[in-house]
Amino acid sequence: MNNSSTVINFSYFQEQTVTKVNTDNTLPFSLGFSKGGLVAECPWRLKNKRSILLGQADWKSLHSAEQRQQVEALLLGQRILSIQWYEDIGILRIAFSNGYALDMFHDSSFFEGWDLYGQDGFSFISLPGERATIKFQFV
Repeated sequence: MNNSSTVINFSYFQEQTVTKVNTDNTLPFSLGFSKGGLVAECPWRLKNKRSILLGQADWKSLHSAEQRQQVEALLLGQRILSIQWYEDIGILRIAFSNGYALDMFHDSSFFEGWDLYGQDGFSFISLPGERATIKFQFV
């Protein structure tokens, strides 16, 4: 298995900071950035080099309010160091300045998985069936 990243220019997002973390477990996991954001309606995990801090299944649990607050505290104000799309294994990874990384992986042949969007009109959407598309709209 080749897990090299596909070349997509995500430099627009580098150095942006996380300005909002949705902590409502009845809504999709989402982050607001300085000039964009992310909505994840697919499996995801927040991890560091040692372990997984939290994943989508945990987020939806009624018993994870404290963990959702911990994720908010960990990510608010963090800078985005890099974003990589590993097309051959279907993982989008966002690396943050505190050493944590958010991995998203699509699991549906019917529904979209995520939308990474910028205020510049950039949109990277995971489409049904593990395909992804980049869409530019000029505003």
